[in-house]
Amino acid sequence: MNDTVTRTFTKKAILVAADTKEESTLTPIFYGRSSRYPFSSAVRLGDTLYLSGQIGLKDGKLVEGGIKAETKQALDNVNALLVKYGYQKTDLVNCTAILADLSKFGEFNEAYAAGLSEPYPEGTLLGTDEPLILGASVELECSARK
Repeated sequence: MNDTVTRTFTKKAILVAADTKEESTLTPIFYGRSSRYPFSSAVRLGDTLYLSGQIGLKDGKLVEGGIKAETKQALDNVNALLVKYGYQKTDLVNCTAILADLSKFGEFNEAYAAGLSEPYPEGTLLGTDEPLILGASVELECSARK
């Protein structure tokens, strides 16, 4: 390995170690405990906000219209939580999507891309052969950092 590569890796390792040390000394802040389920709607650790999974619920009911409508509403719900806790969509760094039916990926992806703007957050897609909570087609779990 040449000296430039070694210095680059060393600098990155120092930055990661410093960031890890900084966050390990912080106290998490738990927001919005759910009245129905045993989890918080969000947890903040330092500048990072971790959101609980969001489905296409509006006024307590799953929206009609299939995976596109549910994805749009789930993103609206993510955005509402971000704003509530002092963040915005452009602060998103990660979103994990869980689809009940992977054959609907194209429809999901179209609605997901329309609901966000570049640069897109890092992402992971998971599929299941079991129905999601309340019969949802999609669930999004995201995190943001200022």
